[in-house]
Amino acid sequence: MAVNVYATNVTTDNLSRHDMLAWVNDCLQSSFTKIEELCTGAVYCQFMDMLFPGSVPLKRVKFRTNLEHEYIQNFKILQGGFKKMSVDKVIPVDKLIKGRFQDNFEFLQWFKKFFDANYDGREYDAYEARGCIPLGSGVDGTHNLSNPQLVPLPPQSKQPQMQQKHTQQRNISSRQQQGILIVSSQCCLLYRSLHDH
Repeated sequence: MAVNVYATNVTTDNLSRHDMLAWVNDCLQSSFTKIEELCTGAVYCQFMDMLFPGSVPLKRVKFRTNLEHEYIQNFKILQGGFKKMSVDKVIPVDKLIKGRFQDNFEFLQWFKKFFDANYDGREYDAYEARGCIPLGSGVDGTHNLSNPQLVPLPPQSKQPQMQQKHTQQRNISSRQQQGILIVSSQCCLLYRSLHDH
C-alpha cells in the first residue's frame, strides 16, 4: 500500500520547474524540456512502476504519442495503479491532457511529494523498463503537436547525427587548411587564410 500525501501551500516544496524537470529526467533517463510535455501521463505510469513494480501494466502505456485519446488511456492506467495501491488522489485528467503549464506543474509537485514518501531507493532502469523508448522533446520531439507551446523537432536517430557531425567537423577542418570556411550548408562565405598575408 502507498503512503498518501496531501499538497498544500504549506507542505509543497518550492522547487523550480527546472529542478522538477531535472528530477524527472534523472529518474526516468528522459530528455523533457518543458513541464507541458508530461501531459501524456506516461511519466506518471512509469513512476508508479518504479515505486510499486507491477502496479501498472507498463507494456500498455503509450510513451510516444501525440493523440489526446491515448493520453486519456495512459491516465486510466495510472488511475488503475492508484486504485490498486490505495492512493486516494483524484487525477485531474481533463486539465492535464490540455498540456497547460500550471495544471501539469501542480500535479508534478504533488507527485514529487508522493514519490519522496514512497520511494525505497531500489535500482530501476527506466529506459530498459519501457522497452528502450526515448522520452522528451530533447530526444526526438515526440509530444503533443496540438499544443502550440510544444514545437516538434525533426526526428533523427542519435548515431547518424553523431556520425554526420563528425564528418562535418572533418570536412570543415580540411577546408580550413585550404583557407575556406563554410559557414552554413546554404550560404557559403569564402575567407582567405591568414597565412596568405
